Amino acid sequence: MDRVIRFAQSINVTKLWIDKECIYQRKGDERCWPVDKERGVQIMDVVYGDSTASEVDTLSSLLHGSLFVNPKDKESPEMRPGVNIIEVQMLILRILSDPRFSRGWIFQEDHLASTVMTLLIPCNEKLVKGRKYDFGKIPGELRVKLATFRQTATMFCLACPEDHRRWPNIEILRKVKQYNIWNRKVYRTDDNRPDGPHLRLWSDGLSYNGGEKLNTKKNYSSVSIYPTTTNSVLDDICSRSVENEEDRLAILANALKFSKRLDIGKESPLNKPGKYSLSTALLALILMNGEILMNVESEPFTYLPSTQSLMYRTLQSYLNCCEYRFNAPNFRLHQTFIDRCRFKSPIITSRGIETKGFLFELLPRYQPGSQGYHSNPVRLSDRDRADLHSIAGYPRPPKMARGRKLDLSAHAALSMLIKKLDEVWPDGRLARYLHDHLQLDHNPPPPEYARNSTPIVVDMISALYQALLDDRELRLARLASAPADAEPTAIFITPEQDGWKTQMEDDGPVTTDGQVVPAKVFTSWDSGRNAYDKERLASLEVAICEKYSRPRQEGDEEHEECSMKNLGWVNGVWDVRGEEMGNYVFPLAGITEEPEREGDKKRKRGSFQDEEDD
Repeated sequence: MDRVIRFAQSINVTKLWIDKECIYQRKGDERCWPVDKERGVQIMDVVYGDSTASEVDTLSSLLHGSLFVNPKDKESPEMRPGVNIIEVQMLILRILSDPRFSRGWIFQEDHLASTVMTLLIPCNEKLVKGRKYDFGKIPGELRVKLATFRQTATMFCLACPEDHRRWPNIEILRKVKQYNIWNRKVYRTDDNRPDGPHLRLWSDGLSYNGGEKLNTKKNYSSVSIYPTTTNSVLDDICSRSVENEEDRLAILANALKFSKRLDIGKESPLNKPGKYSLSTALLALILMNGEILMNVESEPFTYLPSTQSLMYRTLQSYLNCCEYRFNAPNFRLHQTFIDRCRFKSPIITSRGIETKGFLFELLPRYQPGSQGYHSNPVRLSDRDRADLHSIAGYPRPPKMARGRKLDLSAHAALSMLIKKLDEVWPDGRLARYLHDHLQLDHNPPPPEYARNSTPIVVDMISALYQALLDDRELRLARLASAPADAEPTAIFITPEQDGWKTQMEDDGPVTTDGQVVPAKVFTSWDSGRNAYDKERLASLEVAICEKYSRPRQEGDEEHEECSMKNLGWVNGVWDVRGEEMGNYVFPLAGITEEPEREGDKKRKRGSFQDEEDD
């Protein structure tokens, strides 16, 4: 207790949270204050926190990043020659041997406290702490930021040679890992890009001319994708000890800030032996909070659970198989964005997850001379690129005002896009929507008047700008329920890894009369209301599994509700103001029956070919 008081005094903290004092845990407390204990368990989300000189040196080098060739390279860290790997591993394991790293409730506190959690490691009071890393000035204590320890320990495990990557690194990563580093997956792409700079609008690079930070995207041969943190958090909770197994439900809900909870009180059916399994309750909790899962194989040699194999799987192996990966539109805070990628108002049904949203249908690819226009309205021409070069300071334009995400070059390129759209569809909704958000980025309103959707839309617009510079394909779309001659109300970036999976040349679906089924995109948005009810969005390429490629309408039978396969994440911008959401169902692999996909035959080779841009 004296150590905690000294630390609190060193950072001018006047109030402490101590479990045994702040939550009733003694024998008999449940009878006297039953409500207080339950409330306390549900809201615990605050702080907790004799080494030799050589060990302190090693710890200092790890925390400072001196072990790595480039401490800022978190994507593919490399170890410096001469690092004693076993010595570092044993040091990390010694720190992790503290019981705090094996307790479920402490994990919750570590996770929620994030960057402000501090570890206090005892040391000899005579030990000189003037090293590369600042250990603080408390006598006999090494003050360590948990976030720094988590990050550098994860980088260390990634940088270890293959023969050192098994135990004890597996044990290290069970107790401490940084999700946005460990969960990152890279896939190769075609590096055929136009010459010229590629500004990363969100960046951790050096600031230019005193303004917002800018950087140049150096490597176009790979794209990073990430899952949500749900499965990682669940793994970490299940690898730790709790006194009551049902507490894992509360810890998961607290750690992920779920808005929907399950009752785990004494009278809850979840506490009755043999009534429900914990795995079923955890899966229900995850699904009712909007988790997006794969329900179709996305890569060769990947197999989703089937109804026959389901009972042979654990919850974690099921979620690992169905884990969905996202390509964020921004260039930093990927995990923060991706953790908002969830279904709106999900309902668990016998047919899958029912949710609300909008269904868009892609317009045909641009064909010269079609629809009364002669240049591609969603592509920069050579003249456009030349005009961009005339902008003052291009490719390093003047500094941006703090808080903005789009620089002068981005505004110019996007204004060209808006002008092209306006020439084809005068005063069109999509062009106005893009223009309005450019203005919101240029002159942001006071925070109390800002809409929750604006930062997300501007992130998507920044991805449009990057796609324009890279000459990636953009596709216009209209609501599937709109007339065939309706103007577009959405613009999407063709997925970089596989393109549009429902419009592949050889095996795209066709209808019974031989017509090509246009690729479709499901979108939804839900404004957040508080810290435990964040904004959530979805933007997915989908394939319709039943005959109606529209939401259920009045007069339809129950089974005629629109059921969809989830084919991949799609970045883009859509304007659905004034439109009504429909109900859609996403089947669950191995849990719900397999519906028939729209289009009962594959397209024959050569029966249809999209015309490419000149």
